[in-house]
Amino acid sequence: MIDGPTRHIDRSDLAKDLPDLSAVKHPLPGDAPAAAGAGPKTGAQPALVAVPVDVVSGDPLRATIQVRKVDPWSTLKVSLVISVALFFVWMFAVGFLYVVLDGMGVWDRLNNAFTDIVSETGDEGLVSAGQVFGYAALIGAINVVLFTALATIGSFIYNLCTDLVGGVEVTLADRD
Repeated sequence: MIDGPTRHIDRSDLAKDLPDLSAVKHPLPGDAPAAAGAGPKTGAQPALVAVPVDVVSGDPLRATIQVRKVDPWSTLKVSLVISVALFFVWMFAVGFLYVVLDGMGVWDRLNNAFTDIVSETGDEGLVSAGQVFGYAALIGAINVVLFTALATIGSFIYNLCTDLVGGVEVTLADRD
């Protein structure tokens, strides 16, 4: 795998099982209707016209592609991993906030005020660590399910939209 700019790599250093696509171009605008009508009516796409291209060494390569389909299964897996990672970030943030507020004495004051107002003989206060982390874990689990489901449904909706209007165009290029 090549990680980084590829314009300085000699073609003899590239993998041998990859096709050389430097001479392949899309059909020219004037040739597209003639090529489509000249072939047999099999429903196949017209062949691409090979136009020789002089690639000057050092020039960045560019390609524009369309993302036409997003696989819902891979979207589910990736969004599940991301949402579980965000769950742990959420739990760490809640724990950090709880420790900071506990260090400031907020929970003691809140529990004492609650005990003074509501109950005279209660040992339990209004807020405990178990309650805070229990509710935070419940909210985090709901977020994991919702985030994963919405991302997967979003991939289905994207696939339906690309059937109507085409995909998102992305231009790939070497780093300048």
